[in-house]
Amino acid sequence: MNPPPSHRFCKFFLMCTISLNIRGIGQTGKISWLKRICYKEKPSILGLQETKCGQTRDNTIESFWGNSDFKFVQKDSDGASGGILTIWDTNIFSFNYAIEGEFFLAICGTWAGHDSEIAFINVYGPHSHSKKLRLWSELSSLTNSLNIPHIVFGDFNEVRNKTERMNTEYNQNWADNFNNFINNSGLIDLPLGGKRFTRICEKTMKFSKLDRFLISDGIFTIWPNTSSKTLDRDLSDHCPIILRNNLLDSGPKPIRVFDTWLDLKDADTIIEKAWLIPISGNRPDCIFRNKLKNVKLELKKHSNQLDNLDSQIRDHLTECNNWEQTAETRPLSETEKQKWIDEKMHHIVKEKKENKHA
Repeated sequence: MNPPPSHRFCKFFLMCTISLNIRGIGQTGKISWLKRICYKEKPSILGLQETKCGQTRDNTIESFWGNSDFKFVQKDSDGASGGILTIWDTNIFSFNYAIEGEFFLAICGTWAGHDSEIAFINVYGPHSHSKKLRLWSELSSLTNSLNIPHIVFGDFNEVRNKTERMNTEYNQNWADNFNNFINNSGLIDLPLGGKRFTRICEKTMKFSKLDRFLISDGIFTIWPNTSSKTLDRDLSDHCPIILRNNLLDSGPKPIRVFDTWLDLKDADTIIEKAWLIPISGNRPDCIFRNKLKNVKLELKKHSNQLDNLDSQIRDHLTECNNWEQTAETRPLSETEKQKWIDEKMHHIVKEKKENKHA
């Protein structure tokens, strides 16, 4: 049986960009997490910060991207810190050139269905004030010189006002410098739906909005219905954030069982054996339908254990995010904090068990 077609073809002209401070792409469970994000959201551009690694290999990216229709550029980490990785779907984005800065990595190219060039600038902001000033200057020079629509995104390691921090130090001067960069560059800070904060530490109860999408006016000409929001946080202290244009709807999946096939270790063998089960009848369409039923039944038998584990992982993650959202609105008691931490630990344990099945 032939594999299902690329899940990105049906959204050929749509834009979906995801940004995530991954906090170490090689750590346990991170690849599985990225795989779930990519399969569910189907990004055309994926920008990662703080990869904490040197050269990422093609087979590593293919393991979570889902197919071989990608290219990427990367900026190596400085020892065990930093690192930027930007991946794109080659069916949708035609890469022309890259621009590398001290704290950013930009890609420029054309989008399927559009003639104009577009730039995506992946940022991992430094912590020191002097380096931040250097970054704002470099980014301002770059965006003012591009003369093409551009999206600046990532972890800027800075906030715009006091409401974007909670239980953590706020510096008005640093925020003013960040705001001046945004205003002087003519960028629009797109409102981020979902959670108030993008970086959360449940142990110290520190919250900050460090991740965002800054876009130029020209982006709205190409994608008028552009919006952004946070996704659920999992194995990093940062939430993934997503920017997308929703002009089209590809509709429901024609065969939903493919979700399960992707998670089973021996899916190919199971499908092949199920396909060879004898089917009675003369009509080719009925034979084909019944063969698909056999495949589905066999996959269900083998996927029950994995499905139960997936369900437990989702339940723990939901509880973690519920506590996270509650903590954004009011202080948690010590008992509530401990419940939050316990749910997180249960979630990590289940993730490790799932990785052994993969």
